[in-house]
Amino acid sequence: MSAYPDLLQITNRFYYYLDEFRYPDLAALMREDGVWHRQGKVLKGRAQVIAALEERPRTQRIRHVITNAFLDSESADAANLVAYLTAYKYDDGKPIKGAPTIDGPFRLLLVKKRFAKANGKWMIAESAGTPEFEFRGA
Repeated sequence: MSAYPDLLQITNRFYYYLDEFRYPDLAALMREDGVWHRQGKVLKGRAQVIAALEERPRTQRIRHVITNAFLDSESADAANLVAYLTAYKYDDGKPIKGAPTIDGPFRLLLVKKRFAKANGKWMIAESAGTPEFEFRGA
């Protein structure tokens, strides 16, 4: 039986937790020694991930939309998921009330996640996103 539904669920939760500033929940989806290649930095382990994310402004609203996800490889204890991620972002430095109006997407990335089982449970071992498009006016 394919691990795809579980890995897609983990991936969707990862970005939802990121969008909702739920950093401990996001980090819990990663292995203790997990690596995240994020914005030109290599974050190693849950503590580094949380520390880096705590620097994000709380006045921003950002939404990460995952599409075209598929398993690139899979074995009993390891798998690689590939997807596109479209990010929408708004931040005027003030607390957000209601739905802000934006001109369009912020960025499109090619996301690759490597999963490994730990104690029988799928966890993110490594995550990377490569920008494919930057949008004008973003």
